[in-house]
Amino acid sequence: MNIKTALVTGGSRGIGKGLSERLLDQGVVVYSVSRSTDQGISHKNFHPIQLDLSDLSAVQDFLSDFSSKQEIPDLLINNAGYGAFFEWARFSDQDLLDQTQVLFTAPAFFCKAFAPAMAERKSGVILNLSSLAVLYPLPYMPIYNAAKSALSSLTHSLMLEYEAFPRLIDFRMGDVRTSFNQSSLKQTLGTQTDKMKVAWDQIEKQLQDSPDPNIAAGQIIAAIFSGKRGTIYGGGFFQGRLAPFFAKLLPQNIISKILKDRYFF
Repeated sequence: MNIKTALVTGGSRGIGKGLSERLLDQGVVVYSVSRSTDQGISHKNFHPIQLDLSDLSAVQDFLSDFSSKQEIPDLLINNAGYGAFFEWARFSDQDLLDQTQVLFTAPAFFCKAFAPAMAERKSGVILNLSSLAVLYPLPYMPIYNAAKSALSSLTHSLMLEYEAFPRLIDFRMGDVRTSFNQSSLKQTLGTQTDKMKVAWDQIEKQLQDSPDPNIAAGQIIAAIFSGKRGTIYGGGFFQGRLAPFFAKLLPQNIISKILKDRYFF
């Protein structure tokens, strides 16, 4: 497989930074999209791009400008994302819109900008980073769960249309020990119920027991260069291997009970 150029969203930290570094090590020219002005990588083939994915007008302008000035990338990785931990009634309308746009609408715009040209060129890979939350939703993170499920569904829908190129990957990552929790929007502590606090503590514990971002980035890179398409799972052994297997065997009501017992004891 000949990947010379890559466009990575959320490339300034965590998994995205690990992806950028591994691609650079393989001689790939990387265009990294992030809200941050300082992405912490200095390399002749690294091109940082500041962009707020919640601003869809800015996203459209960027994609139009990029497509006119650069060649269609060989690889697109939709990685950017963040969490929001709220009771449903306390989700602000703006937070709901912003998170949906970053996690689903912006990635859909990126796919729309490049997938047709990749198909016409008969080469290219698009990897959409969804989540194990597609199968096992996280408590008090409804928009994250729903948007990642929508991104997964979009990937599989596009696979029906584009049978060969672009090669589409729905990468369902489990927990990874990143700054995800620290950067997540959270309901103020004083308004959190005891039930919420118990759930958050369990989510924190899961992250601490999870693989680090470099391992996760390595799994994603391996999937890209494996030639595989469709759904691929990543993370630790249980979440990356056993959890998907159990999801196929167990009825949804049993899975819901397991989740309630896990997060709320």
